[in-house]
Amino acid sequence: MDYFNIKFHNTTIKNEIFAGIAMFMAMSYILVVNPTILSATGMDYNGVFLATVCVSGFTTIVSAFYTRLPIALAPGLGLASIFSGLATGPDGVQWQMLMLATYVSGILICGFVKFSIYDKIMEIIDDDFRGMVMSGIGMALFLYGISTTGLIKKQNGMYTYGSMEVVPIVITVISLFVIYIMKKYNKKGFVLIGLLVAYALSICVSYYTAYEQTGISVNKYLGDIFSFSYNAMDITKVMFAFPDICEIIYDKKTLIQFIHAVFVFVMGHFFDAIGTNMSAFDAINSGIDHRMKETVSLKRVITVDGVGNVVSGFMGTSTVTSYGESLVGIVSGGKTGITALTTGCLFLLCFFFSPLFTSMATYVAAPALIYVGLELVLRFRAYDRKKVIFFVFGLCLITYVGVTFDIGNAVLYGLIIYTVMKIIIEKKKPVSHWWLMLIFATINLVLDFVV
Repeated sequence: MDYFNIKFHNTTIKNEIFAGIAMFMAMSYILVVNPTILSATGMDYNGVFLATVCVSGFTTIVSAFYTRLPIALAPGLGLASIFSGLATGPDGVQWQMLMLATYVSGILICGFVKFSIYDKIMEIIDDDFRGMVMSGIGMALFLYGISTTGLIKKQNGMYTYGSMEVVPIVITVISLFVIYIMKKYNKKGFVLIGLLVAYALSICVSYYTAYEQTGISVNKYLGDIFSFSYNAMDITKVMFAFPDICEIIYDKKTLIQFIHAVFVFVMGHFFDAIGTNMSAFDAINSGIDHRMKETVSLKRVITVDGVGNVVSGFMGTSTVTSYGESLVGIVSGGKTGITALTTGCLFLLCFFFSPLFTSMATYVAAPALIYVGLELVLRFRAYDRKKVIFFVFGLCLITYVGVTFDIGNAVLYGLIIYTVMKIIIEKKKPVSHWWLMLIFATINLVLDFVV
């Protein structure tokens, strides 16, 4: 029984596993970054790390079997920053209440799917807009990949010149060279090979630095990397940490803060997930026929996103979302759920071998992110340049997503502008329920500027 439709997609289990490893390596930075961000709210670092590992592994494996697509999930970097901002701002919200808000937002997202709100929104989105969002995500991955080398840095929401850190830049250039050479000779797993080269070189540099500082031996250094160096019970410090619901209901200020947090998580996550997942779906196979669409659908992916939020709230980490880095696995040749299954299993292995995976420097993922990002951006060249206004709009959307990585607002507001342009310029009759976008946009604006 070919559950994952291996034959239909003309792929092999070996290719899928290689793609899954590449996808994991491109995403692994979140294992360090997410606990670092959330620990600023008062949450236990090790507890958040273990929750991140468990939630990422569980939801990605569920996605593999339920959607049969190579799409991985983990706590979103942007959403984690929003979580931390709500907890540490002037009117800081207790992180326990934000955990409950995460849980409730997951239920609401599942409700959007159940009551066909998701279907109505997807009917508004045409192929041209999907292509713009995909290229925008590509630009975001490209710039983020460069930023991990230190060449550029993000400051006040904008990228600026960084510092010339020789080691990360040299390793990235070497790994990119390996990727393009392997691709030229049609070698399978060429992205993974480039990532492994980057990882091996980074470990050598890391050991050399540690040796100069402490004189540590190779055996001791490798022993530390393969050690189980934390208390697994730390996860209980952040699990099931919901506050007393009565305290929220009967305190007006607290209730408003809670409702605000829920809608922020829903708005940010729902449209972010739509943009990321439809781009990943299109990148897998643009020729998917109706037979496949009956068994593989974006609707299922959004459902997993919602369930992931529910699990995140219980386990003690910020909102889980589908990752743009899934495109690394897809471009590496991943076409089925086996790719996601591999990634999910590697996440769960981090529970036992934390230092091995967290020892990967953030710039290790740079070669894959730069390569995949550039490939996706260049796809916009196929857009009809005769539609000058739409072409310029597409470039603006791509630039916005690339610089901010704010896929949610790009889809929400960009789709409204795009629809209006279609009505005015091409005299297109709008989809009858496109007003839903206006409702969401209004709520979003109220939350941003009033609350």
